[in-house]
Amino acid sequence: MNQTAEHSRILESLIRIGTVAEVDHTNALCRVQSGELLTDWLPWLTPRAGKVRIWSPPSVGEQVILFSQSGEVGAGVVLPGLFSDAMPAPSSAATVTCVAFPDGALLSYNHDSGALSVTGIKTALIQASDSVTVDCPETTTTGNLTVGGDLVIKGDSTFKGKADVLGAFSYAAGMSGTGGEGGGATTITGPITQSGGALTSNGVVLHDHTHDKVQRGNDSTGGPK
Repeated sequence: MNQTAEHSRILESLIRIGTVAEVDHTNALCRVQSGELLTDWLPWLTPRAGKVRIWSPPSVGEQVILFSQSGEVGAGVVLPGLFSDAMPAPSSAATVTCVAFPDGALLSYNHDSGALSVTGIKTALIQASDSVTVDCPETTTTGNLTVGGDLVIKGDSTFKGKADVLGAFSYAAGMSGTGGEGGGATTITGPITQSGGALTSNGVVLHDHTHDKVQRGNDSTGGPK
């Protein structure tokens, strides 16, 4: 091979576009198909690989750029990823940064509207050794909420349950509970105001029950005083 042909081969091999043919996740290596060339196992570039490390392996069929030092493909590195017809961009909005996952989950932030969206996931876990704080004016949960530890409420509580819950509750707020494990004591300190229905304790309606051998009051109802 003459010198001109060798220089052309080296220049052609410096930068090539190809697609990922195989991925070795254990060793963080992949093979790239570029035309008729199938490379050996090569490392791919990642945003961070020091004390902070980011793991996001390329996919088979993903379009990449192959950089070969001195034109030697065997010493090359792989830079993911270029959008292609097979794997198009997940958004075309100028104000959106998003990550699309193969199971349909989508992490998206719109820096114009300030909206963060996480959709299509099945479960989520936040694990902290000290504390977690959610600081915002309004928080809404649309499903059931289970608290495994103590619940402390430092502000007012308002119950707006359904009034027609199969008669399970004695008032529209729809609240029931059992104190402690196996029905231990429940203590409320401070005044309690109840209106709009009967207040029952152990089967006795408190506002209209009577006692034997106790003189009735002087009002027209004859109820307790």
